[in-house]
Parts: sequence; structure tokens; C-alpha cells
Amino acid sequence: MSINYLNQLVGKEVRINRGGPDAIVGKLLSIQQDFLVLQAKDGSIVYIQFQHIKSISETKSNVSSSYSSHSHYETSHNFHSLLTRLNHSFVQINRGGPEKFDAFIVESSSDYLLLVVNNEVVRVPVFHIRSISVVGNQGSKGNKSSSANKSSSNKNSSNKSSANKSSANKSSAGRNSTVKTSTIKTLWKKSRIL
Repeated sequence: MSINYLNQLVGKEVRINRGGPDAIVGKLLSIQQDFLVLQAKDGSIVYIQFQHIKSISETKSNVSSSYSSHSHYETSHNFHSLLTRLNHSFVQINRGGPEKFDAFIVESSSDYLLLVVNNEVVRVPVFHIRSISVVGNQGSKGNKSSSANKSSSNKNSSNKSSANKSSANKSSAGRNSTVKTSTIKTLWKKSRIL
């Protein structure tokens, strides 16, 4: 892909990949060394590695009426430095299909991400990450839960731990990331031993 061509598409609505679980339509926000930044129609910011883009094309939609003009996204020179900036964030890895999952980034290296997924430590090679987006409004601190999760776990305050575990295991609640700080710290310590 020509960088000049991609730079002409910044600010326009584009379709990445023609079909399948990784197809996405959104406003192209930025082109970096080895990834691009896209605002999806649902408002989420998606970072997509160039090596996994099969096609890109401009749509004919009116961008100004569909997307927020004040989109905040992480700026990084390359995908590896982006992953480092996303440390200790709740993210969605890949956009769809069987390889899509929500996780908490514990650590990143040039070769892999160390993640907590449903209270399990998982190492994922960076090469296999097609796209990544921050989930919810956790920001970089990552341990806040949404008000929906707070209210559901407060209803049964005597059993907060099991409420958090059950909601973390539901795929829809995984997006709200109810993993406790103590659980993350424990799993992180165990991963350092591995």
C-alpha cells in the first residue's frame, strides 16, 4: 500500500477488508509507520496493523454527519510503542471471529503481549494481533468498572467476588472488565515466575 494514497484518505470514511470478521468501516484518523487509526461507526478507536490489511477503499458516505469531530486516540511511532502505551488498559484484540477477545494488558514486549483474559494469564504473539482497541472508558488505569457492573455487584455486596467472576466470564460483560486489582497483581506475579 502506498503511504501517499493512504494519506489522501485521512479524514474520509473507508472500508478495511472487503468481508469477514475483520472487515470494518470507519473514519480514517491517522497513518503511522506500521499501523493505521480508525474511528469505527460505534465510536470506538481501532488500531490496525498494516500487515493484516488485505484491502482498503473509500466509501461515498458523508463523514461529518456520522462521526465525532473530537476523537482522542493514542499516537505512537509504531505498533510496538502503541502496545507499550496501552499497558494496564482493558482492550479488545481483533474485531471479530474466533480470535476476538477482551483482555487486560499486563506487559508488552517486541514479540508478545502478556494479558489477563477471564482470570487467566495468556501470552499472545504481537504478529497475530490484527487490531486492538481500548474498551470502555477505563483509560490507562484500567481498574474502574462501569456503573452497570458497580450497581449489579452492589446488590449482593456479601458476595462481590463471585459477582465479579461471573460477570467477567460473560462475553458481553467482558467488555466492562470487572477483573479486580488484586487478581491482576496475583496473576502478574505468577506470570513473572513462568
